[in-house]
Amino acid sequence: MERTGVTPTSEEFDYIHSLYVNTSMDKDEFCKDFKKHGDSSVLRDVHVRALNFELQDSQKQKLIKEMAEFLIGKACAYEDTDFYKQAVRLIGQREVTMMKLKMDLPLWDEDKEYIKENLK
Repeated sequence: MERTGVTPTSEEFDYIHSLYVNTSMDKDEFCKDFKKHGDSSVLRDVHVRALNFELQDSQKQKLIKEMAEFLIGKACAYEDTDFYKQAVRLIGQREVTMMKLKMDLPLWDEDKEYIKENLK
């Protein structure tokens, strides 16, 4: 409020704060620029699109994690390295190994090697 001379509602503050935390500007620089462009419909539209993108990305990441968990389960049930390799492609060796530990599944040589390499 001091830097911009604006007294926002709580909803407006949430919007302004969301913009600020998603910039690389310091607070003074952001407030100076916001005073000039804060009412921009372009800025609001881009913000909405960014929020929608973040929501879609979050949903996709959840689906990818679920698929990886499914593949890991199948890999262990059928001792199938193809399922395992696909899970690694989806979420990476670290996450696969962590997921197997959380699921209390047996560690394969690949998992053990990863752990050894990263505990050095």
